[in-house]
Amino acid sequence: MLLATVDLGFPDGISHPQVVPLTGRPAVRRSAGADWNDLAAHQIWTDVQAMLRDVNAPRQAQGLTTLVLDPRLCELARAHALDMVARSYFSHDSPEGLSPFDRMERAGVRYQYAGENMALDQDESHASRALWNSSGHRSNILEPNYGKIGIAAVRSGDSEIFVEDFSN
Repeated sequence: MLLATVDLGFPDGISHPQVVPLTGRPAVRRSAGADWNDLAAHQIWTDVQAMLRDVNAPRQAQGLTTLVLDPRLCELARAHALDMVARSYFSHDSPEGLSPFDRMERAGVRYQYAGENMALDQDESHASRALWNSSGHRSNILEPNYGKIGIAAVRSGDSEIFVEDFSN
């Protein structure tokens, strides 16, 4: 059985890392009546690029390889961020109980190492700082086994939801 570490922390700086088994539970996607095309327009690409720079700068400083933005992981991160906006929740797990690892598995993403960081903050710079200041989130950012990242930045009211999905 494969295991992965997920940080169940929130942007308040409290970290809740947890080792979870990678399972293949069936996924159910229930629409809340949201217009996904309208929500997709809220993706903030400049913040995605800024967050990628903010993730890779400390990796380079530590002598680690930089993470490559992966289109499939970006789509997974974006879909999860949009789902949280559409259904008004903030969690690594969907209301149906689907974890980041369930979503990756369903999308055919193969990995030995995977993780997810999330932040809900006023802008990218504050979110990046909050993630860095949380030990669990920081360990995901500096995980040497990761080579790929998917990032989403989606407006939610006066804030932004950021999702970082990592894999090897």
